[in-house]
Amino acid sequence: MIIIGTTRKPTQRIRSFIKELNRVLPNSTRLTRGKQGFEEFCETAQDLGATRILLVGAFHGNPGRLGFLRFTGESWEFQPPTIIIKSTRLLREYHIEPPRKIKKLYVVPTNSRDKGKAEMLAHALEVPLTNRESLLDLKGNFAILRISYVRFKSIDFLSPDEKQPLGPSLAIKHFLTRSMGDQKRW
Repeated sequence: MIIIGTTRKPTQRIRSFIKELNRVLPNSTRLTRGKQGFEEFCETAQDLGATRILLVGAFHGNPGRLGFLRFTGESWEFQPPTIIIKSTRLLREYHIEPPRKIKKLYVVPTNSRDKGKAEMLAHALEVPLTNRESLLDLKGNFAILRISYVRFKSIDFLSPDEKQPLGPSLAIKHFLTRSMGDQKRW
């Protein structure tokens, strides 16, 4: 399971953002941090049976970065990638009704040069990586996470036909292939 959490005092926009992420990320749960310290938050996630944490950091009241933690059996460790967000667009800004909870998510790179970043993101979220051609064989209630870094620098959660957004759209400022493992920043 993956826990989605925020920095200490999230704005309404950040709360809406993690609500949309929770709908589109399978096997995820939102967890309010409140006044908990970083260690306490990680302990609470561990008590809930989580193996991963997705932290959403703030920048001027908007989602500013995404950081990933993984439980190694002994402790929580930051893992790559760290994603610095330039801007976000929520479903309500598209005037689209949010979908029910998505059961399956596939990471799809836009082109072969984005494959390394897509693999890293799929590993961090514990979801499968596939290509566009393989999507034609899939059936059921699923969404795709399309990553395009070389050309558009974006991450989009889309319907299988890639025509309708099912979650937030992120314009990426930087996709860091190393973790920003300083808990004081979160």
